[in-house]
Amino acid sequence: MLEFSSMAQDFVEATSSLVGGRTINIMDREGTIIASTEKERIGTFHQGAAEVIATGKPVLIETRDLPRYPGAKEGYNMPIFLKDELIGVVGIFGCEEQMLNVANLLKVYVAQHFAQQAMAQKQNVESEVRNRLLGLMLLGDTGQTETICQLSALIPVQPAFPVKVIIIRAGGRENTREQMNHYTQLFQNMAWQGALDRGKDVFGIQNNDCIIIHSVPRHGRDEALDKIIAQVVREKGLCIAVSGACKGLEDIPGGMKESNTLISMEGGPVRNLEDSQVRIQYLIYKSLIHGGMKYAEMLYRKLTDSQDARQAEVLLVTAGVYYQENGSVQKASDRLHLHKNTLLYRMKRLFQLLDLENETPFTREFLIRLIFMYHPVGDIT
Repeated sequence: MLEFSSMAQDFVEATSSLVGGRTINIMDREGTIIASTEKERIGTFHQGAAEVIATGKPVLIETRDLPRYPGAKEGYNMPIFLKDELIGVVGIFGCEEQMLNVANLLKVYVAQHFAQQAMAQKQNVESEVRNRLLGLMLLGDTGQTETICQLSALIPVQPAFPVKVIIIRAGGRENTREQMNHYTQLFQNMAWQGALDRGKDVFGIQNNDCIIIHSVPRHGRDEALDKIIAQVVREKGLCIAVSGACKGLEDIPGGMKESNTLISMEGGPVRNLEDSQVRIQYLIYKSLIHGGMKYAEMLYRKLTDSQDARQAEVLLVTAGVYYQENGSVQKASDRLHLHKNTLLYRMKRLFQLLDLENETPFTREFLIRLIFMYHPVGDIT
């Protein structure tokens, strides 16, 4: 039986004004009044309600019936059903001619109210379980496998490996009610559109981020991931990071680290490690934060010491477009509206200033991209 006594009093007080201030009682399955506009009656036994519980049918108490119902008043007592379960009784004061239609409406209203409350409670419990499950899976502790299985069975959800760890982050990362509601609505929209599979994906809010452990199809295109990304792109102020595939529970912490790194990088709203350009940026960024910062700064200072800042920027923008076009002189010069010889001259000049003339093309590109990470230029990401 639904335990609704904690919310019933607020309900009767709010509803009484809708029926002309009439007395409204709500009784539990024992026939005890648990909420009433006449608060002194709370906790007392109601014989009419007991008969409703016993028969599942409405009980009308008229004036002539009052001797059989000590302490009761005239009115209708209606059964409250929730998913075919009789959970209680609602009674309203008044004579038969006045109150039949009102009583029927009140019965429907109270049943819908408690159904909504039950659904909200269920969603809150499910959300708590999902967040607990998400936290354990992010730890990747195989010693918690039994607990993970138990929590998975409660929802129920059954992640299917391989999985990817997805982080969705708002620009401000403020832990406000508005932002949390936005995240909740985002999850609901994704589920409605078929982007999130509640039976396979584990998702929740951790440290002001939306986190999804997304089950990846073994074959074919991941259309669900495409939908998740498309939904994020449509939202203003959000960015998304997608890790590489995690083959087992123990790989998930590594996936979380990958997504955390991706989401911390400069760039557009989508950072998917499956994208080759993003993967290169990721590896360069890792080099930068693990000892490469000083070297990138040294290279940038070497460039600006020999050129004024504006000219150095021109050379770096040229190189950025050149590498974005995978070394195609024609495509890069077209984008920059330059003659091909001008583009080649600028690239050669940049290599000279950085003492990279004798290095391999791979080394040149790696080191120049390292500069971009240290000092972003224009739309170079």
